[in-house]
Amino acid sequence: MTRHPIAQIVGAIAALAIAASCATTPKAAKAPSPAAPPPAAAAEPASAEPAAVPAPDAQRAKAAALRKRAFDLGLKELLPADYAAADAAFAEGIGGYGKDNAASTASFADSSVRFGSLISESLPMLAAKERGRAEALRDTALGKRADGLFPELFSFAEAEFAVPTAAEASGDYEAAAAGYRASSKAFEVLYKLCDAESARKAIVARDFEKWDPSNWTLAETKFAASRDLLPRDAPAAGASVDEAILRYGLASRTALEYYASDRKLSSEAEKDRASGIKAEVAVKDEFASALAIHSRAEAAYSSRDFEGSSSLYDRAAAAFAAAYGHAKTKMDATKAELDSLDAALSERGID
Repeated sequence: MTRHPIAQIVGAIAALAIAASCATTPKAAKAPSPAAPPPAAAAEPASAEPAAVPAPDAQRAKAAALRKRAFDLGLKELLPADYAAADAAFAEGIGGYGKDNAASTASFADSSVRFGSLISESLPMLAAKERGRAEALRDTALGKRADGLFPELFSFAEAEFAVPTAAEASGDYEAAAAGYRASSKAFEVLYKLCDAESARKAIVARDFEKWDPSNWTLAETKFAASRDLLPRDAPAAGASVDEAILRYGLASRTALEYYASDRKLSSEAEKDRASGIKAEVAVKDEFASALAIHSRAEAAYSSRDFEGSSSLYDRAAAAFAAAYGHAKTKMDATKAELDSLDAALSERGID
């Protein structure tokens, strides 16, 4: 039999009610625990300061030593551009020192390399340059006959020259350069000794030493000292011979001034003697010529050209003496004619 639909619906509701009453009541669900906060991020370490670069004292000292060596060797004049570049690097090192020691260190290292290369490259050139100078001074000494005037000292200088020649041949250019410089000094002293000897002989030949005994004596002392010192101390010998030349010069100038004054007096005495017999009338042109020479002597004397004035005064004195002689001859001839005329008139009884 078919059940009525309403009955079916009622039955279904009843079955649902029974099932609900038989079911176990579920436990209340736990509320979720609050979320744990995320672990704190590990604190990042603060940025570490870069390690301080120490002051480049050792690099600075090395560069300074090479720089001084290059300067003492005269390389600044030999290779000026290379020296300037090395020196500029050194200046950069000084500028950065204590402010940027890393840059300063690099600059000092660069300067050391540059100065080292400069020294290595230029030492052969330096030796050649110093050899050329020594050879030129040797030629000068030979030209002044040092080998004949001072044979022993010249032999000494020649031996000095042989030492750096051997050093250069062996490749020791620094020793060669130093040796050539010493040899140059020896040859320089030698040619100056020749100059001093010439000045000395000129004074003795004219008996000028008596006019300035103080400077003459000192010149003689220094001249002797320079010859004695040369084999032992060429620089001291050079200073001594320089003073000897100076003192000989002073003695000579003093003597020339006194001599010129003496020649002036002599010329004026001859002029007065010629004027005393009216030479300016008797031999007018000759006296005028002597007077012109005397005027030139006076001008030279006023300008302190004592050598030139002495020569002119001597010429004027000779010209005045000649004018006197010729005027006297004319005067004597005229007097003789007058005496002869007087004698003739007297013979005739004519007063």
